[in-house]
This record gives sequence, structure tokens and C-alpha cells, in this order.
Amino acid sequence: MTILHLNKFYFLKGGAERYFLEVAKWQEDHGHTVVPFAMSHPQNLPTPYAKWFPSFVQTERVGYGWQAARTLARMTYGLDVQRSLSGLLQQVSPQIAHVHNIYSQLSPSVFPVLRRHRIPVVMTVEDHHLVSPSYLRWDASCGTDLMGAGVWKATKARFHKGSYLASFVQAAVFNLHRRMGLYTKFVDRFLVASESLHADLVKMGIPREKLTLLPFGIDEKKKRPVYGHRGYFLFVGRLSPEKGVETILKLARLLPHRSFKIVGRGPDEARLHRLADGLQNVQFCGFQDGRALEELYQGSIAFLMPSRFHETFGLVALEAMAAGKPVVGSAIGSLTGLIEDRASGFLVPPLDFTGWVEAVERLATDDVLRDQLGRYARALVERKYRLDQHMDRLMGIYEEVARGYWS
Repeated sequence: MTILHLNKFYFLKGGAERYFLEVAKWQEDHGHTVVPFAMSHPQNLPTPYAKWFPSFVQTERVGYGWQAARTLARMTYGLDVQRSLSGLLQQVSPQIAHVHNIYSQLSPSVFPVLRRHRIPVVMTVEDHHLVSPSYLRWDASCGTDLMGAGVWKATKARFHKGSYLASFVQAAVFNLHRRMGLYTKFVDRFLVASESLHADLVKMGIPREKLTLLPFGIDEKKKRPVYGHRGYFLFVGRLSPEKGVETILKLARLLPHRSFKIVGRGPDEARLHRLADGLQNVQFCGFQDGRALEELYQGSIAFLMPSRFHETFGLVALEAMAAGKPVVGSAIGSLTGLIEDRASGFLVPPLDFTGWVEAVERLATDDVLRDQLGRYARALVERKYRLDQHMDRLMGIYEEVARGYWS
């Protein structure tokens, strides 16, 4: 099968790219032809299809002038993206298009092109941008939930880069795409990793018959579990306010006899370093991958996931569980379905600092419990979250959607 994957980046930038690249590699290893479509970028992986990639537009910073106008045009409806994709599809004939994260930099302008070429479309929903202009659903105790928010409410919240203008633009584009029904109209099947996100999409008007629950999976055979280790508590993820890393720094101040390691980079990095000033028991490890990251998982006591927003799934939690580590996570969103409280870890409300202290101390001091939870976590991955199970289902969905498209 020839599979077209569409994602705004073609290198390991975040969770969406990690999933996209892992799926693409599995498919290639199993004899399928993978055709990527992304923006041009100097960090992109090598591919013969790069000459059809549209130009890069930056959305990280608030800007003005010509580049800002160009970015706004791409966010709204990328005509240049349509031309690039049309050129690619004159050279290849995929049986299915798998859409990942295309918001802003590629935009839903890709959908009419795919329809003209009669290519069925599945889309993995990897954040909350189909239900919220902010890409996130904040927990009610931690921030403003903008699910289904109109332009005025969202702009007033300054949710995007702390800017009224950037928030207005993001909210206006979100509401325009909703009114046009571009996703609902052109996507044949939405793949959703958690029941909580599935429920949110139904509330926002996505037809149930277009939604399929498909939890993510990992290759557990490549993960060697290490049980009962007495090292440090670990966080891995993007350093941004919604990830709740500030909770870990508060734990470090309350528990100076415990060690914490924080892996990742992001826009909140400088502020978090300032908050950690003077803490001898916190180590910022920067971006880590491959063997170095695997060793960090293996050397930890447990994994901490103090998210203040509704995660769409929590793939890093699976990585930790596969390494035989209990997970302490926020009792909100998809984490309530992924982490089995007092079986594979603990669920704690995001701002219940007493609960976080108790969970950390119990895992640090109770060797029997730590070993028991870690072994159960690993077994849970082997039973429910294997990559081969995920891929078998995904390929079956491809075939089902393709049959329905042509019937």
C-alpha cells in the first residue's frame, strides 16, 4: 500500500512527530511505501519528496508586516500548499492519506486537493484544536477552558503567546474553519487515542460514526524494564505552562532529600530555571533521545506527569510504564484512563500538592509497592498498548475506510 502522511514537520519536534515517524517506519519496514508531505525545513529528514514541500512559515513568535501576512494567509487557507500537494499527487498515487498535525502551517486546504484526487482520508487527532482554539483543554482549577469558545472570549483570555492580536487571529481562524466544516466534511475517519477526547469531539459536533477509538502503542520489546530502582523522580516533556513542571519544583522545595530530573525544552524553560534557583536536588537535562533517554527512564524511581490540561493520551507515560516505572499523573482527561490508580501508579488532582507529596514519598519509601506497581505497569503495556496491536488495527482501518470510499 502507498500511504501519504501529512504533518507540518518532518523531523522529531514533538509528540505528534514522534508518533508519525514511528508509524511511518513500521509501515516501511513491513513493505509499504510511505510518502511524506510537510513544510520545508532545514531539520527535515532526507526524502526524495522534499522538492514538493511548501515553504516554511513560522508561528512561534508574534510578528507584523509581510511575514505575518504570509503566515495568516497560510493559517487560513494555504493556496501555495494546495499547489505543492497537487504537484506531488501528479507523481504518486497513494491509496490512503493519513493526516496528523496540519493546523496553521499546512491548514485544512489540503483536504479539497485530496478529494479531487479521490484519496480517502484518516486523521489522528493529536491535540484539542478541533475543540478549542488554544489546542488545549485546561483543567478548570488551573486555567481558562476555551472548548468551543467564540472569538471574543478567546481573545479576552490572551491564550496565545499572551497577545490579544495573536489570540484574536487564532480564534478567528479556528471559528472560520469550524463554520466551513472543513474537517467534518473531508475527513472520512478520525482516530482518537482516548475516551475523554472522543467525548469532547462528539460534543463539538463530529459524527460518532466518523470517530474510532485507537489508543497509541509502543514497541515494548525494545524497552528493558528495571524494577524497584532507588534513583530520582523523572519528568519528560515540553517545558510549557500546561505541563505543570512548576509542581515538580514545588515538590523539590518541600522534599529536599529527594532528587528530580527534568528532560525537555520549551518556551517556559527560562522561567522554570529561575524558579529552580538554589535547588540542589533538581537537574535540567535538556532534550534527550535514544539510548540516553532510555537510561534516564530505567534509572528513575517513578515518572511524574503533573499536567494542568487534558492530555490527548500521554505517550511518555507509556514509555515509563514499559521501563517498569509507576506513573504519578494528574487526575484529569485521558490520564484517568491510561493510569490505573494504585495499580500502575497514582492519580492526583493537579493542584493537590499534599497528594503529590504523599505519592512521591510513598513510592520513595515503600520498596514492595514500588516494585509491584512497576511490574503491573509493564504488564499493562504488554497487554493493551503494544505497537503491533496498534498497527494491525490502523492498517485494518485504512482498508475499511478505503473500501467504504470506493463502494
